[in-house]
Amino acid sequence: MHLNRKTAVIGATLATAALTLSALPVAADSHVGGVPAVPTGYTELDQALGEDQPFAGTTVTMQTQWIGGEGDSLRESLTPFSEATGIQINVAEVPSGQHETLVNVSLQGGAAADILQLAQPATVKGYGEDGLIVDVCTLMDCEKLAAELPTTAYQVDEAVFGIPYKIGLKSVVWYPIKAFADRGYEVPQTWEELVALSDRIVAEGEGAPWCVGIDSGPATGWVITDWVEDVMIRTAGLDATNAWAEGELLFSSPEVTNAWDLVGQMLFTDGYVLGGNTAILATSIVDPMDPMFNDDTMNPGCWMHKQSDWYFPDFAPDQKATGETQYVLGEDIGLFYFPVIDPEIGAPVLFGGDAFMVTADRPEVRAVAQFLATPESIEAWIKAGSAISPNNTTPVEWSEGNYKLETAARLISEAPFLVFDSGDVMPSVVGSGSFWTESVNWVSANGENTEAVLAAIDESWPQE
Repeated sequence: MHLNRKTAVIGATLATAALTLSALPVAADSHVGGVPAVPTGYTELDQALGEDQPFAGTTVTMQTQWIGGEGDSLRESLTPFSEATGIQINVAEVPSGQHETLVNVSLQGGAAADILQLAQPATVKGYGEDGLIVDVCTLMDCEKLAAELPTTAYQVDEAVFGIPYKIGLKSVVWYPIKAFADRGYEVPQTWEELVALSDRIVAEGEGAPWCVGIDSGPATGWVITDWVEDVMIRTAGLDATNAWAEGELLFSSPEVTNAWDLVGQMLFTDGYVLGGNTAILATSIVDPMDPMFNDDTMNPGCWMHKQSDWYFPDFAPDQKATGETQYVLGEDIGLFYFPVIDPEIGAPVLFGGDAFMVTADRPEVRAVAQFLATPESIEAWIKAGSAISPNNTTPVEWSEGNYKLETAARLISEAPFLVFDSGDVMPSVVGSGSFWTESVNWVSANGENTEAVLAAIDESWPQE
């Protein structure tokens, strides 16, 4: 499971990182997944998949932070392409933290792998602006790329520096399916229905509508930013959200202030959150859903938990307690879309995730980069039940039988647009700095200091 940079940072020295780096070729005996069955519209990719294999015998190097099972899934996804084209792909797996350090040092030293994986759009764009990575619009049809993948987060003017690949879905809410059915609760489709359901739970004395916890050590606060961002895309739309992430729309603007006010409605209305703001601050990010599945699972202490798709099964109460998951996803524990607020905007999706950067422009590198922009490049990973593709052409049936991935695939395919986590797009001093710390200050004050909090974040934005 990859939680992106909103998890606690794992420190590592360059020396240690270098010792753990190893090149792992794509295995030839683990053919899972596939390659595009029809011409893709990407020139070098279509050439590579031709019968004459013009790039056979060449090698492309890649570095990622996916180790263990994730590394296996990546190689399994790349194997059919390697077999079909004769292009050898050597994958170096480096643990998170070490990986990011090596990426930076190798780029600065001119010795980076041909293709690099990274999560943070702000960092990716910085490397692009410094001329250390290639504009992928010079490598492939960028109109096609942007039509199928959410590239905006990696865009600088007309250049695009990242190929989105594997994502985590943020626009979802966890809930106890059987207890919902027992009480006659229906999954809310709109904000008004969400408020009405929350009011009903409180009025009927059935516990608190929401389970919320934001304690994440040095990263405390990011949970609140996800709430704000999800509301922002539903109320202000794509252009305003992108402008906000780029610093062109102030936190203190009416659009952003409105998003904070609506989040405050859910977090600070009396009885809405189990334990109130004190519990929000004190509860670890891995524990909020525990009261939802207590000893009597038909009487939850709280009923809804807004958190990304990565939450289950690793942090399900039984998994944490026994190391085994007994609650069945899709039967006991369910997911629903964080509701629509403005019908004219519809149901956009907020996500975080990983992209590939390209450092070299050779025909075989172009072919691999173009393949990474296709759904087939992650097909095996999806079918293994542990990856979500941001590509809106990804067949939903690849996720059949996996409740979580089916839900994610459906939401992505139906979304009017996808938006990358705005905090990850912002400069780090804001996105993983003041946005987090001021969110904590906001919760501490029970939402009564919104104006001061937003002004403080604006003040922290780096000046050119």
